[in-house]
Amino acid sequence: MPQAPLLRTSPDAVDMSPAPIDPSWIVEGNPMARVGPVSRGSDGLSWTDIWDCTAGRFTWHYTIDETVHILEGGAHVVDANGTHWDLRPGDVVTFQIGTAAHWHVPQYVRKIAFCREAVSGPITAFMRIEGKLRRRAKPLAAAAAGLFAMTVAAGVIAVE
Repeated sequence: MPQAPLLRTSPDAVDMSPAPIDPSWIVEGNPMARVGPVSRGSDGLSWTDIWDCTAGRFTWHYTIDETVHILEGGAHVVDANGTHWDLRPGDVVTFQIGTAAHWHVPQYVRKIAFCREAVSGPITAFMRIEGKLRRRAKPLAAAAAGLFAMTVAAGVIAVE
């Protein structure tokens, strides 16, 4: 069955489930986090969630790229460079894969999280080539590049 071309939901309508923070990341308090799925990308590498958390301090280690939009409450965040950020409703912030941020949630925070998994270097290179070919080359060349990228992604062809 084909996916609907448009999905609409309210953050308040999302079913939330417990999403415990790794205990080794917690610095102070007993922050209780929850998460609820909003959407999943057709590529399987991207998704959008609603996430909320009660009071506490913790260090979050980012294993994905994550852009957040603060909906409610707030948090004080210190990034890897030591820069202090007071996040309030309406703020949009991006956390890069491989970084860590120290979060202090005084009472409560609720955010929309736009998440994306990283793609390995060779696959990313082929995706860029395919994109350039789509924009500049003949349709047949773009189709061939796309087919090649898909065979590499599927593991049919190994790229060293």
